Amino acid sequence: MNSMHLAVLGIASSLILLLAGHPEKTTPENPITHTPTDQPAWEQNAVTWLVEAQSPNGGWGAGSHTYQNVTDPHAVQTDPATTAFAALALMKAGGPLESNPYKNQITKALDRILKDIADRPDNGRITSLTGTQPQVKLGIHIDASMALQFLTEIREQIKDPVIESKIDKAADICINLIQGSQNTDGGWAGGGWAPVLQSAMANNALEQAQGRYDVDEKAIENSRRYQADNISIDGVRAEDAAGVPLYAAASAQRATSEESKEVEELVSPGMIASYSTGKVKKDAISRELESKGMDRDKAERMATSYEVNQISTKTLQSDDIWQGFGNNGGEEYLSYMMTSEALAQQGHDEWLKWRQSIEPKFKQSQNPNGSWSGQHCITSPVFCTAAILQAWHAAMEL
Repeated sequence: MNSMHLAVLGIASSLILLLAGHPEKTTPENPITHTPTDQPAWEQNAVTWLVEAQSPNGGWGAGSHTYQNVTDPHAVQTDPATTAFAALALMKAGGPLESNPYKNQITKALDRILKDIADRPDNGRITSLTGTQPQVKLGIHIDASMALQFLTEIREQIKDPVIESKIDKAADICINLIQGSQNTDGGWAGGGWAPVLQSAMANNALEQAQGRYDVDEKAIENSRRYQADNISIDGVRAEDAAGVPLYAAASAQRATSEESKEVEELVSPGMIASYSTGKVKKDAISRELESKGMDRDKAERMATSYEVNQISTKTLQSDDIWQGFGNNGGEEYLSYMMTSEALAQQGHDEWLKWRQSIEPKFKQSQNPNGSWSGQHCITSPVFCTAAILQAWHAAMEL
């Protein structure tokens, strides 16, 4: 499509929106073709704000940790982690890329991410930026993890061979950087204020990429073990979660959700029911997995993942654990997102119950302009708004 065609489409889209009384500010370079009619008003306002927060270079920024008082999204430098995170939110809010009303914004973000990775410095990361809010709180490798999640998600919907090749190359770079920075304990180096959250994002990125790209299975196994070690029948270990049990519980729940679902598919319903009532323990599940031909080490790991997932899910049902510091920060919103993703994997019924329970909380904490702001730690309205939208759309088809 040539530039003249794009310009004509952009002008036409803007005129349509104007005639329809649409409240969003659009430009020929950044048009929105339509807004999904089934979005609740609070979500429409959130997406409108996020679209308008995009920089002309295609990126979004969370700003510097040193200058958290700067909340204007256009007054901060764009960074790869926030760009990928915001673009993922628009993908989930708008549905399949071809018909996604925010396709233009998403493809501009893709161009930005690909350029950042192509121009990456020789520092073991995909950006020379330091001290961003996501990096300080979530770790110095968070940019690669979030970029990989976005690249894997959008790759499934790209049909242009040239762009496919660029995405594949960029994804491989991110995978190598993520795996190369993993600690021997399964966590990740440079973990920032709450290392468990960076590790959760890295784990999610590798899991998602595994189906398409060459990912080291051991890296994922070690990562899951690291996350699972933060939860046991004795309670939550929050040393790597900045002392906040919520972060450890949400991270463990998300990291063990895939293996937990696999256990439920392999083990008899009677065994699962007996476990839930306390009649059988984790060891019984491990033995049943072995009886189905699974080697002992894997059976024990899978049974542990199931137990951790059940404990963390129950832990997260308590209102007390969501209080954090008495108010919401970006890490709390990220925890909402991870819990929502974990429950979406477990089944639609559980996820829908969760979705209904979180909507009043989201509406209550929303800013008048449609965004959300963290009250501590990650305060960036771009980051917080993207996290809320992803929590709301963890099951994309709903």
